[in-house]
Amino acid sequence: MSQAPPAPRADDTAGHGARRDRSIRLAIATSFLSKAGTALFQLLSIPLAIRVLGRAEFGLYTTVNFTLATVALLQIGVGPALAHGLSRAKAQDDERGSRELSSTAFFMMAGMAALAGLLLAAVLLWVPLPLIFGDDFAGSESSLRPALWTGLALFLLLFVLNLTDRVREGMLESATNNVWGAAGNVLAAIAVGVGVFFIPQVWFLVLAVHGSMVIAKLCNTFALWRAHPEVRPSFAKFRLPVARNMFSDGLAFSACTLIAVIVEYNFCGWLIGRTEGRAATALYGIFVSMTIMQLGFVMMLSTPTWPAVAEALARGDNHWAKRAARRLYLYGSGFGICSFGGLVLFGPLLLPLWLGKDFADTPRSLIACYATYFVAHVWRHLNHAMMIGSGQVSRLARIQFAESALVAIAAIVGLRYGGMGTMLLSMATVIFAVTGCILPRLVGHGLRVPARDPSPDLGVVAKAG
Repeated sequence: MSQAPPAPRADDTAGHGARRDRSIRLAIATSFLSKAGTALFQLLSIPLAIRVLGRAEFGLYTTVNFTLATVALLQIGVGPALAHGLSRAKAQDDERGSRELSSTAFFMMAGMAALAGLLLAAVLLWVPLPLIFGDDFAGSESSLRPALWTGLALFLLLFVLNLTDRVREGMLESATNNVWGAAGNVLAAIAVGVGVFFIPQVWFLVLAVHGSMVIAKLCNTFALWRAHPEVRPSFAKFRLPVARNMFSDGLAFSACTLIAVIVEYNFCGWLIGRTEGRAATALYGIFVSMTIMQLGFVMMLSTPTWPAVAEALARGDNHWAKRAARRLYLYGSGFGICSFGGLVLFGPLLLPLWLGKDFADTPRSLIACYATYFVAHVWRHLNHAMMIGSGQVSRLARIQFAESALVAIAAIVGLRYGGMGTMLLSMATVIFAVTGCILPRLVGHGLRVPARDPSPDLGVVAKAG
């Protein structure tokens, strides 16, 4: 059983609430630096790459990114589970639990990275690429295969390094992640600039973008270990019972935060590639990039908010948790509505200016369908963040599995009978109908009751060692 939160004293509640508010404000301020840099990097690098590589070759780069994103999903959510566990350990001043959680997560992910690397290397060695990606990619193996090998090596490193971000989130230090993210953007911009002019090949573009991220995360990791020796990985602190609970917890987190990405980014991108070819894949890749770029501005607030809500509920400060949730919903919804209006009004004019004449024929109706999907995506993200923060992961997992299955069916039917626009509109309708209606009620209930741990035994096991 999870421990009930302690009855907070008024002065303690005010002090901890002020500290959480301060950490969120600092995270937002540094996020502007990081997310604005990411947006600027995307705005400049994507059209530059398209002009140098061409739309068809850029479609290969998009295909590689979709594939590597699928590889990244094999993390099974251990990172978010770690952040939630650390936020509760911090609330309870449990340094021993923090040591065992961070060490167990590190060695779990190192082992999983090695296993995933062996399996995926076997696929790249023995499975013909057109069999995976479709007949339209036949003859492109010489460009596609080196990029896949390069990306695979980088993404396996990110398996482990991404835990650093989650550790800092659990310790309410998201601002530091943002600073290192901004440094990674600067490095990536320089590397892409070198690549498109001197090495205009798909594999080097993959190396420039994702290799820069690896370097930034390595620096962040060493800085974390120096500032917080208690989270340095030590095999002596690895605990099999903690790993078991974290693994099962990770499966639930995956369903909450990653299954939707598998269906809506990777599966749909693969479906469009097989049905409509590389040019359509390039356009869908642009929509995905726009989603990630825009959602980053919502995550400026959601990323530091949900661990802070988890800590507040662990301390019994439900009032602060409700206030933080209202602030997140108001900001995120307003951003989504503004994005919809801007895309519909100005999208057909700005898209060809941004990406070139190859995208001048993108109809306003298709952009409106994408904008509707993006609003649904934002609304779901807000509810996901608060469901995880309030410890309702198992409920969220069941609902998200059902929704993702319905979204996949809607995507197949919509693409077959109406094209990409109908596919996006069908996906948005399902999202609004399922998680958009169900989750807000569950969030409201979760913020009114005592805190729950997504895996009730996790904290107990960590303490017991």
